Order: sequence, then structure tokens, then C-alpha cells
Amino acid sequence: MRTIALCLISVILTGIIYAQDIKTVASGLDKAREEAPPDTVKHHWKFGGFGSLTINQAAYSNWAAGGTNSVGATGMLNLKLRYSKNKHSWSNLLDAAYGFQLIGKTENARYNKTDDKLEFTTAYSFELHKNKKWFLTLLANFRSQFSNGYNYPNDSLPISKFMAPGYVVIGLGITYRPAAFFSLYVSPASGRFTFVLDDTLSKQGAFGVEKGKKIRGEFGPYVRADLNKDLTKNINLTSSLELFSDYLHKFGNIDVNWNVLFTLKVNKWLATIINCQVIYDDDVLIQTNPPEPAYGPRTQFKETIGVGISYKFH
Repeated sequence: MRTIALCLISVILTGIIYAQDIKTVASGLDKAREEAPPDTVKHHWKFGGFGSLTINQAAYSNWAAGGTNSVGATGMLNLKLRYSKNKHSWSNLLDAAYGFQLIGKTENARYNKTDDKLEFTTAYSFELHKNKKWFLTLLANFRSQFSNGYNYPNDSLPISKFMAPGYVVIGLGITYRPAAFFSLYVSPASGRFTFVLDDTLSKQGAFGVEKGKKIRGEFGPYVRADLNKDLTKNINLTSSLELFSDYLHKFGNIDVNWNVLFTLKVNKWLATIINCQVIYDDDVLIQTNPPEPAYGPRTQFKETIGVGISYKFH
């Protein structure tokens, strides 16, 4: 019995010693893993965004108060892809939306476009300070639309098309990123190009180009502020503000493009989307007092609200 007891004590002591060694080794591995730099591709790339589809419909039959049958849909897609390693980062943002509505009875339904947006931004940044808040950035932004636009109810004469207008901004500047949800880009000298590649619209001198010309170049300061913040667990605010002024033509007149998007999540798949956009460009002339033939720069405003399917990408 004494021999067996001694053997059991020896085994227990040996087990305790080995357990302590294993615990020590495991702790060392965990610490090394935490301190090790992310050296795999998946740590360098970050992907996110959301997509939504809203549908609206109304039908009437012998309705005394009157009404018009309609069906419509709006799709939105906002995707972000960012690569970061050491002092280098590359950010890409795609913002697209398209909506339509069919009004009237099926055989005579009138097609109305209700939303149309295509925008892509890409930026390469180099870290300037060890606090990781200041970056030297080369940025390019493209903005246009998918299909023809009309001044309804006249749907025979397009007033805009893909790349009519199209806008491209290219500049070198400084980005300040104090938090993951906010960034401010300032460029003292950026090139802004307006494209009107449709012959009819270019002959009219639409969107600020000279009559008969298809490209207009501008040069001046450009500022862009981007915000993407969860206000609460189920409410997200996304905002993008762009400001530009031309050194060579009416310097001090500021072109504004401001997008604001609220996403109110009901659950994983259902959400209310509220989207507003404000544009001011004194080179874009709009009829100021219809039906009088007077044209001038005006503040443009667009607002859409929809409830539908929404999915957040991670």
C-alpha cells in the first residue's frame, strides 16, 4: 500500500508540474499571438456596407375618392473596401442608387425615374504622423447617373444622360482622421472636370460646358468630409459633403454636393431608409420661374423615403 501511495503521489506531483509548464507555454503563445503584427491578407483588408430594396404599390377599383394605380421600386448599394498596411492605405467607396415608378393602368402605364445615382471614390493615403490621424492623400472621385433623365411629364426629350453630366475630381491633399467614423480631406489644388458627352446637350451648353464642347476643366480647392456613425444600435447616419471653388472662374462661388443617409433598422432584414441630397452649382442653369424662359443657378434638393429589405455587409 505504501508503494502504491508513493506512486500515486509521484504521478500527481508530476502531473501538477507538467500542467504548470503547459499553462506557462500556453500563456506565452497567447501573449506572442497578441503582440504579433497582422501579417495575413485578411487583416489588411476591411469590407463593409449595405444594400437595400424598397417596393411601393397602390391599386384602385371603383374608388369614390379617386386615385391612380402605381408600382415602384428603389435599390441602393453602398460598399466600402479598405486596405491598410504599415503607413499605407487604400480606400474605395461605391455609392449607387436607382428607382422608378409606373403610374397608371398596365396598358398605359407611364414610367418615371425617381432616383439615379452612381458615384465612386478611391484614395491612396500615406501616414504622416505616428498618431495615425494625418495622411497625405491622392484622391479621385467620379459621379454620374445610369440612365436618361426627363423633365416629366415630357418624356421624349432627355435633359441628362450617362456622362451628361459626368464629374471627375482629382487632387492631392491632406486627410485628417481623428476617429474611424469620420475623415476630413482638404486639397488646396484639385482638378475638376465636367463631361457632357451627348451631342444635343453639349450644343446647348448644358451643365456649364461651352456650347459645342464636351469637357470643361476647373482648378481650385476641394474639401470632402465623410461621416459614418451608428447613433444607436439600430440607427446609422452616413453623410458626405463636398465643396469646390474654381480659382480661374468666379473664385469664391462654392459648388456644394451634400448627401445624408439615415438607416433605421427594424431587424436584420427590414429597415427604413431616408436619403437627402443637396446640390448647388452656379454653372448649372435651371428655369427659375416657369413658364417664363428665365434661367439661373438654383439650389437642387432631392429626398427619398422607403421601407424595405436591407442587409448590412461585414
